[in-house]
Amino acid sequence: MAFELTDFFRSYVPRGEIRGLFNVARSDESNLGERYYAYMNEAGSYIIQRVTTSGTAKIYKYYAKAKAPAQLDTDWTGKDALEYVDYYLLFNQND
Repeated sequence: MAFELTDFFRSYVPRGEIRGLFNVARSDESNLGERYYAYMNEAGSYIIQRVTTSGTAKIYKYYAKAKAPAQLDTDWTGKDALEYVDYYLLFNQND
């Protein structure tokens, strides 16, 4: 499982790149109502995705850290307490 993103402000990708490929690094599917997935790219940036299920609806929220691979284990351990946002809010919104 992986995903690709376009990062115009280069918040999460290496200098000189605009696209980032994130591969799954961790997953926690032990709770059917709330699942977590961590994705990391070659720059050490990572995104933790929380998927909450309510009936037939799924709500996707995200937490991200730029170029801090050593922080992933700490954030993954405390993933329940992280502040998750909608996907678009992960990126610099300067127009």
